[in-house]
Order: sequence, then C-alpha cells, then structure tokens
Amino acid sequence: MRKALLHPTRWLTALVALAALVLVPAFHAPEAARAATTDACGALVAKPGGGTWSCSFVDDFNGKTLDANKWVGQDTSLSGFSMNTTCFKAGKGYAVGNGTLKLTVTRVAPFTCNVPGDGDFTSTSVGGAVSTYGKFSQAYGKFEARIKFPNYTGAGLHGGFWMNPQTKSYGAWPASGEIDVAEWYSGMANRLYPSLHYTGSTSSDTAYTCMSGDLTAFHKVSVVWSTTSMKFYYDDQLCFDRAWAPTDMAAPKPFDKPFTASLIAALGAGSNAPTSSTPKTATTTVDYVKVWK
Repeated sequence: MRKALLHPTRWLTALVALAALVLVPAFHAPEAARAATTDACGALVAKPGGGTWSCSFVDDFNGKTLDANKWVGQDTSLSGFSMNTTCFKAGKGYAVGNGTLKLTVTRVAPFTCNVPGDGDFTSTSVGGAVSTYGKFSQAYGKFEARIKFPNYTGAGLHGGFWMNPQTKSYGAWPASGEIDVAEWYSGMANRLYPSLHYTGSTSSDTAYTCMSGDLTAFHKVSVVWSTTSMKFYYDDQLCFDRAWAPTDMAAPKPFDKPFTASLIAALGAGSNAPTSSTPKTATTTVDYVKVWK
C-alpha cells in the first residue's frame, strides 16, 4: 500500500521545530556556563576542602572617588587612630582613579594632631588609610588584596593590609585580636610580614620569611580564616599557617567575631624610623580588595 506523503506545509513546520530543539540548547549553553563559573568577585575560587567560595565583598576601585558605601577614610580626630605619630585626616592621603586606590603618606612641617580626649600630639606626617569599619565586617572566610608598595628600600615607611574587630568584644587591643595579612616595612622592603595579635601572642605568631622579592610590582596577599587556623598566602602560595592559643580565653576566641579590612600608608618607627633619605611622599597602590565566605 502506498504511504501518504506529508503535506509540504506540515513538513516545513516539523523541520523548523526540530531545528529549534537542536539550536536553542547550543545558543544558551555558553551563557549558562559563564554564570556557573563567575560571581561578583570574578572567577569562582575553590575552597581547600572542596566546593567554591561565595563573594561577599569586592571593590575594584573603578570609580573616581572612594566608595562611601564600602569604605570610610581614616580621621584621627574622630577615631583616635594614629600610627607611629602619623596623623590621618578626613579626605587626605587617599584617592581613587584609573582602577586603583592610592594611599599616600606625606612628611610635613610639625603640627598638632587632634585626638579625642586629651591625646593630642605633635606630628610631622599625614598618612593615608581607609577601612570598612561600619560598612562591612565578616568572621571567617577568605580576605584578599592585590597591592604594591613604594619604590624605596631605606628605613622610614610602614603600611599594609590589616584586619581589626568591628567591635572590641573581648576588650582593648590586643585582647580582641588583630590580623595583619601583609605588613610592610621599607627598611626590609623585599618582605611582607603576616601576624596575629591577641593576649598571649608571641614572636611565633609572625612569619619572618614570606615574600622575598620585588614588592614594587603588584602581588596578591590573602588569608584563609577558619575556626582553627589562619593560612596566609602570597601570590596563591602558602607562606604561613598559624593556630592561636590565647592565655585569657579559649580558642577560637578572640577570632570568632566579625573583622573589618583596613589599608594603611604611614611613616615607620624604631629601627624603621624615618631618616633624611626617606621620601617626602610615598604611595602604596591597591588594585582590588575581595572577600569570600
């Protein structure tokens, strides 16, 4: 028996439907793949124990001014914070442009740095410092910055990437803790120093052999913070792995509360105090700050 032929119109309709079934998945596949491999921080980052981190904070400094929703500029007259007699002033020492944050410390004629209460002191430098205090804080996770330091190898400059508690739940420093992800001293300019500070911390809570090399180029610095340890990475290479053992409380205290991120440029002190050779101005440059949970 002769089989009936499919009507030309029906045949064309069937062909179009078949093509749609083949083409639609191919068209959407790349978009789905991109969505699965990136988040606000960029490419997904693998966790040491499996899975991936989830971006909780990012600033690529792509604007023209400091993002007031993410950062506050340090002001000694309000916060009382100073470093090695370097004073910080609102709107001074920090600037955003060309995709970076620049933190500048400048040596000036002696002036009175105002501090809340009776703490005024004479300073000869205005530094640059910003913090996520009151804007963002987090306990545990991965905290990272891409940063380069001034092209100077003599004594006199100090700065880096710090983390401090949003609230001093366990008392004044160092009881509530401090995490120095990457501390830099120009007198030892080819190294960075990760440290933990808490009641009972010792010299073993600082690494003295990390990142020997050219720090005037950009490098990634990060810490992976868990309930049992801080793992510090420079350019994705583990350089220091430290647990903590406070003498006035049980771990994971004091590192069980949300911490803020800070970036600082100041003058040094002690063996790293300024000399006649220390530049009048020096700038630390930050490409980005990212945090994952």
